[in-house]
Amino acid sequence: MEKFLKVAAMGAAGVAVGTFVAYLALVLVFRPVSGGGFDSVLWYTVTIAMIVPVAVLAGAHLAFAKQLKDGSSPMPR
Repeated sequence: MEKFLKVAAMGAAGVAVGTFVAYLALVLVFRPVSGGGFDSVLWYTVTIAMIVPVAVLAGAHLAFAKQLKDGSSPMPR
C-alpha cells in the first residue's frame, strides 16, 4: 500500500483541479445570452453560490492529498 501513496496523492490533487474546471465549465454554460436563459443577476448569484461547495470539495481533496503525500504516521496530526 505504501507504494501507491504518491499516485493516490496526485489523484486527489487532480480531483481538486477537476472540480474547479467543472465549475468554470458550468459558469460558462450558464452565462447570460441574448436568446434567453439566465439574466445577469441570477448568473452572478449562481456563480457566487456554486463556489462554496466547489471550494469545500477541492479543499477536502487537497487535505487528503497532503495526508497521502506525508505518508503513514503512527501519531495522528
